[in-house]
Amino acid sequence: MNRLTTAALAGAAGLAALTVGLAPTATATGPVGPAGPTGTVTCGTPGAPGFLRTRACIEVSGTNVRLYGQVATTDPAWVAQNVGFTITGSTPALPPQPPLNLTALVPPGGATVGDLLLTVPCGNTVTSSFSVNNGGWPPSTATVSAFVPC
Repeated sequence: MNRLTTAALAGAAGLAALTVGLAPTATATGPVGPAGPTGTVTCGTPGAPGFLRTRACIEVSGTNVRLYGQVATTDPAWVAQNVGFTITGSTPALPPQPPLNLTALVPPGGATVGDLLLTVPCGNTVTSSFSVNNGGWPPSTATVSAFVPC
């Protein structure tokens, strides 16, 4: 294989790896999703609309808790671009957790963004917020809480 073919294949593989983690935003019909193979998902109401609409989600599987966000584009002419986000999580059972600040590529339609993983003792409530953290953009913060059953 020549160098150009190798570089093209490596670039395609890299692009495929980038897009695997960015699934389109699912439209939820209610605040609580069904128990899936990895746990029960609870998503809050959307944040204020701006360039993007955010929704905070918590997935609970035993004492394993995953905090993440869903983002949907509000502009039909949206062009895929990198956007800054912040995910926070708290529970009385743990010391304060540092926020997760990240940048994600948001394609037209939207994406699922971030993974803040916690181990939370059962019987506690976890609260999460997910917000756009992009200088000069209007804020769009969403929050959600979920109980970790015993």
